[in-house]
Amino acid sequence: MDPSRPIGCASARRAVQLRALFPGVAVAPVRGNVLTRLRKLDEGQFSALVLAAAGLKRLGLEERITRYFTVEELLPAAGQGILALQTRAGEELSCLDGVLDADGTDCARAERAFVRALDGGCSAPIAAHARLEGDTVTIDGLYVTDAGEVRRGRLSGPRAQGEALGEALARRLKEGGTCLEK
Repeated sequence: MDPSRPIGCASARRAVQLRALFPGVAVAPVRGNVLTRLRKLDEGQFSALVLAAAGLKRLGLEERITRYFTVEELLPAAGQGILALQTRAGEELSCLDGVLDADGTDCARAERAFVRALDGGCSAPIAAHARLEGDTVTIDGLYVTDAGEVRRGRLSGPRAQGEALGEALARRLKEGGTCLEK
């Protein structure tokens, strides 16, 4: 990666994390569809691009992927990768019993509680990732303060308290938390 050219990224959430991962390398916004963004990379406007691997694979461009980030490197948006089904009230849903994922549901609830406690929307630079190990849920969260500080933290506790843990982590980060960047 050429440090004289920026990393292109369209997500504020990813951009703040990339700055922490690659200090000294600029991160700049990139717009356009995937092919337009790749053309900008090929023209030398960026040293690298951060794009969703699923989108590149769907377009048959998997060979353009040079690196996958771990969850520890780039925390995802809350609920990333979760599929949800919305139905009318009173509908018979027993046909879905075989596809319901209680683990995924509990993790999603903890992540959404974190975002809700921060009053975050889908475009806010907020990230959350919950995971289960037995009856313990661990949630990692990140958010950017109004002053531009990037705060990141982790809490673990009983699975049944996942939503409360998400809310508690949000409060802790609001009160100070671990500051990654100012």
